[in-house]
Amino acid sequence: MISKKLYLSWQVLADQVLLEHLANDHPARAQIEHDLANYQAGFRGEQNLAYFLDTFHQDDRIFYSLQLEDCQMDTLLLTPTFIALLEVKNFAGAVRFDPDGKQFMRRSADQYIGSSNPLLQVRRHRALLRKWLADHGLPQLPIEADVVIAFPTTIIENQGKLRHVQEHVFHAEQAPAKLEKYAEKYKHTRSYPEFIPQIERMLLKEHIDKPISLLEKFNIHPSELRRGVRCDQCRSFDMQRISANWFCPQCGHKSKTAHIPMILHYFLLFGNTMTNKQCREFLKFDKTKTVTDLLNKMKLQRGGSGTGKGLYYLSPPHETFDRYFRNNKRK
Repeated sequence: MISKKLYLSWQVLADQVLLEHLANDHPARAQIEHDLANYQAGFRGEQNLAYFLDTFHQDDRIFYSLQLEDCQMDTLLLTPTFIALLEVKNFAGAVRFDPDGKQFMRRSADQYIGSSNPLLQVRRHRALLRKWLADHGLPQLPIEADVVIAFPTTIIENQGKLRHVQEHVFHAEQAPAKLEKYAEKYKHTRSYPEFIPQIERMLLKEHIDKPISLLEKFNIHPSELRRGVRCDQCRSFDMQRISANWFCPQCGHKSKTAHIPMILHYFLLFGNTMTNKQCREFLKFDKTKTVTDLLNKMKLQRGGSGTGKGLYYLSPPHETFDRYFRNNKRK
């Protein structure tokens, strides 16, 4: 049972949107494209693991991209007898663990370069999760901490035949078999089925969607962003509001919903709140009542107080962005 679905990551969504609002010759484009490629590669790795976990035990809970304070977990499997943390890595070529286990390297071109050890990373997550369970008065279930190499084409070099590497670093296609072994390993230990719903609720309640400050990250001033309502045919930002429709003077395309992606773009670029005025400035459209009607039709949750300057709108949940951008991905 999937308790927290795997959505397009906030980083992938935000990088894509930022590129769409920058001029083609903007000096930061190359850096943003590199950043986007890295996050897309990571997301493909998580997708591949999810593919192999889709048919796992229906009574167990799976959480993807779970963030508890400073602990970002790629995949967490919750069962009545154990918890499995799976840190997904999408390394190409080969990865190497030195004989003493202290050095981790990955191959880049024809040479190996040192990198942070993913086993140490996932073990840190295990320690933080143990503390989180204790702080909330929840059972101390055994926690297995593994590193999953996303694709079978990546070679895992364990030069010292280290046991902890052999047991806790494996390819995604081996994950179901590994989890079955854990289920067998703990089948005679104490079981906590009555606590599973409570742990599930607490994990979801305390999950944090960390804000993404892309403009600050890439040193981009808001004035550098292209604004307006974009035409999904010719990609110009010149659409005009005419008789309850958006009309593109460049190509003649007409749309009733062209404002929706722009409003979603605003939240990805500027944060989790938006006022009517900020929306109007971003859409380059000055009709306050019309913008209010458009925002209300999107059923955005309101914050603040009153009906004027104290009122603002809250960003929709992650699922809304994932569903919209997947369904409207440009061919």
